[in-house]
Amino acid sequence: MIRIARMTRLLLVLAAVTLLLLPGAASAAACSPLNCAPSQFTLSHGTLVAYRHTALGPVSVANLRTGKHLFTVPGGFVGGNVLVHRVGKQLTWFDLRTGRAHAKTMLPWTFRFVGVSQDGSRAVGLRHVDGAYTAVIISPHSWRQVPLTAGDWDFDALYANNLFLIKYLKTGYQVQLVNLSTDSPTAKLIKDPHESGTIWGTPFSRTSSPDGRMVFTLYVSGNGAAMVHELNVAKPQARCIDLPGTGDFGAASSWALALSPGAGTLWAVSPGYQKVVGINVGARKVSAAFGIAIPRWNLGVGTRIALGHDGTEIAVADGESIARIALGEQRVIELSPGRATALGYAPTGLLRILR
Repeated sequence: MIRIARMTRLLLVLAAVTLLLLPGAASAAACSPLNCAPSQFTLSHGTLVAYRHTALGPVSVANLRTGKHLFTVPGGFVGGNVLVHRVGKQLTWFDLRTGRAHAKTMLPWTFRFVGVSQDGSRAVGLRHVDGAYTAVIISPHSWRQVPLTAGDWDFDALYANNLFLIKYLKTGYQVQLVNLSTDSPTAKLIKDPHESGTIWGTPFSRTSSPDGRMVFTLYVSGNGAAMVHELNVAKPQARCIDLPGTGDFGAASSWALALSPGAGTLWAVSPGYQKVVGINVGARKVSAAFGIAIPRWNLGVGTRIALGHDGTEIAVADGESIARIALGEQRVIELSPGRATALGYAPTGLLRILR
């Protein structure tokens, strides 16, 4: 059983996944937002789709109605409709709906760029000076430094005044909350009340609700077990939900997440384990589960996933084939060969993007 507490957003599309994860690689290691797997998300109320081929690589944006490529922006961290790109000490904010840079800032010292807020309005850096860590909260026109207590720290998430950090331990790591509304914030452990606060396992992918308040992270372990960690970054609260299957890391690496319209249900699909699981976000528990018939799947490359606009159908792809799953009928309604860099649902139906 995996018990992990913590954290891109996969709504209608998953771009090609090139994960640097192998069996036996499930040591304790956190992932900051959108660097535990390549990011993929929709924009402009589902009319645009953004995707990339490698974690933190350049982001391409296409018209979801036609599949036409519109533009590509440099790599960086993404929050909401914003991408923040760094060159040296300079950060640049890009609007992913237009591809235009709309803000820049230059910091006076070097720093490690580790993530952005849920809405992309602020960037987060870490400085390690004289053996001590300092978190840096950066907006286009100002920045704030927050000294941290002794330890080895990394970034997790930022929403309003809630800064979530990772604290590494000898046996794993913890999620800790820093309240930025105070002048001298102190980190506080955040965990599932029924579980240990120590995390182990490997973060595999992550998705967030459209308003940024809910963050879902898929974790897998070396023994092929998997779970979803549900984090309310506004509250804040954390819960863990186990997924079925164990004993096959390749099958576990085929899990993919898609959030329903309205963010009421998180769907998890594993063609490797041939399972579909629906998680009730409000109740924080499994509300539906059924098997699917997909005899062969290209394991180890990740699963692209897209959820239909009305939430009744999911499509998944492995770079060689595409399966359509009817959620109401709880079965695969089509399995056909076909390449896809990304998947999405246009008004006329399922759309493959090959670029």
